[in-house]
Amino acid sequence: MKKYLLTAIIMMVSMTTFAQREVGTLSVQPRVGISAADFNGASDTKARVGFIAGAELEYQVKSWLGLSAGMFYSQQGATAEIGSSDLTWKIDYVNVPVVANFYVWKGLALKAGLQPGFKMNAKFEGSAGDYQVGTDMDDVKSIDLSIPVGISYDFGGLVLDARYNFGISKIFDYNDDLKNLAFQLTIGYKFSL
Repeated sequence: MKKYLLTAIIMMVSMTTFAQREVGTLSVQPRVGISAADFNGASDTKARVGFIAGAELEYQVKSWLGLSAGMFYSQQGATAEIGSSDLTWKIDYVNVPVVANFYVWKGLALKAGLQPGFKMNAKFEGSAGDYQVGTDMDDVKSIDLSIPVGISYDFGGLVLDARYNFGISKIFDYNDDLKNLAFQLTIGYKFSL
């Protein structure tokens, strides 16, 4: 068993080592993962952990540079515990990241770009003891703008991607200070087109 595992690892490493990014190629990467989001500017909130899923299309401009655009459903928002109350802001977006991928080593890319997000759902839920409340939030902006930065590693077509999205637009109509922050970790597979 150990022999087979070692052989598989050597084959994956050699595929990654000799894989070249051909200029002009196009690939698609479906990915799923987790999102840990919070509000920047709020001192008493904690991250809401949620789900992220979607796909990204990448065009190889140079052997060291790829440009990608994607579409991801992302569960975001925040949570808080105030006294005996548990509060959750559930704000879900369809994010459309446009990212430059700088390949600094075989399979390793640093990423930066711009990401508009379109609000799909905005709910507030709270509970204190047996009392529970839930309501739609009408005061959440319909478009969220953020700057994604991150790193990814492609090993034999399997892609592990970690990004941090810094919100630059306000979330709520009534508060200029609160912006989205989200750490997203996804795994997927790169298919050449």
